Amino acid sequence: MKKIALLHYAYPPNIGGVEILLREHAKILVEMGYQVSVITGDGEEKNPKINFVKIPEIQSILKFNPQLYEKIVEKGIVDDEFYSLVKIIQDNLESHLNKQDVIIIHNMLTLIHNLPFVYFLKNYFKKKPNKKLIVWAHDQTYIDGENILKEKQGVNLNPEEKDLLLKPINNAIYVIISETFKELLVKVMDLSKNKTFVVPDGIDLKKFLEIDDSIWKVVKEKQLLSSFPLILSPVNILYRKNLEYCFDVVFQLKKFFPNIRYIISGKVSNHRKNQGYFEGLLTQIDKLNLKENVIFLNDHFDRSLENSEIHDLYDLSDLVLFFSKGENFGLPLLEAALTSTPVFVSNLKVFKEIGGNNLFNIDSNNQTSEQTADYIKNFLETDKIIQLKKTARQKYNLETIIKEKLVPLL
Repeated sequence: MKKIALLHYAYPPNIGGVEILLREHAKILVEMGYQVSVITGDGEEKNPKINFVKIPEIQSILKFNPQLYEKIVEKGIVDDEFYSLVKIIQDNLESHLNKQDVIIIHNMLTLIHNLPFVYFLKNYFKKKPNKKLIVWAHDQTYIDGENILKEKQGVNLNPEEKDLLLKPINNAIYVIISETFKELLVKVMDLSKNKTFVVPDGIDLKKFLEIDDSIWKVVKEKQLLSSFPLILSPVNILYRKNLEYCFDVVFQLKKFFPNIRYIISGKVSNHRKNQGYFEGLLTQIDKLNLKENVIFLNDHFDRSLENSEIHDLYDLSDLVLFFSKGENFGLPLLEAALTSTPVFVSNLKVFKEIGGNNLFNIDSNNQTSEQTADYIKNFLETDKIIQLKKTARQKYNLETIIKEKLVPLL
């Protein structure tokens, strides 16, 4: 696999959005089989699969030589001290870059924090025009929010320094983190001769939601992140749980949401009567053509789920169906409440005792599955939190972004 270098001023445990993103990129690329080197000015990496190179002179000059930073950035002075730092950077960095197939530089070529580094990089790629460079722009010195600045307070660059910052590198691919930022960046820098791509920031869903490996395996195997809606029934497979009604509702919803997934978390009771009930459910699934849509976690686990795994299912799901024919209590109502997962329930008195008027009550004895599905469909399509969750899950999972948008550029 290709050798890839990721560069930024700093790296965790330093705090910063780009620092964290760089670590996540490195982790995912290594897991995909790439040989990854992280080259940075400060930080540490304990993953033995990531080649970590620390060169203090490529961090923000303000951190290690405030007087030089003031001279270069605030006074626009380029003198022997500037070129001396260029030489130090070259001596420490060039040999590492020579070993790489692809060099990805985050933010360092669009900000003023280390212009000697920019000077070295531009000269390096003049000598090696065929080496692949990806310039990843999260920020630009002369862009503040949605405004382009003619001048920036505390920044007084001379014309040579401005050229360093604003003239793109020939043959470099420019990756920009949003369409909004791209619209601004192309007004500040003339990128007309460069290939540009929008690759958004993302989030490591597994890590952020603290999903157990066991559940994540099911997520990947069943492609749950690209599915919508994800519906959960956190119940064992018993007659009174009324799963046949749930299947009918899912069948109706599938007409509008072909990628729907319905997860039943529990197991089949050992009671013979329940085994017959389960076999009837399987027949119903075949009849309704729901084999690809219904997921029995009983098929993936030979044990009961841990609390953390159950919590994962709530976090991932868009809503819960609990249309039981009879209960003496209803823990799923509380679990759904504490994970902010909407729950649609049957019209049981005990459910009203627990949830009062804060539930989506369905009269499953008298309401057809089509009527229930229509009610749920309207909820799914109009609830802003549900729609935003869908967007985050489908478009902004970092691993998906890297596989679909970064890997083709490599």
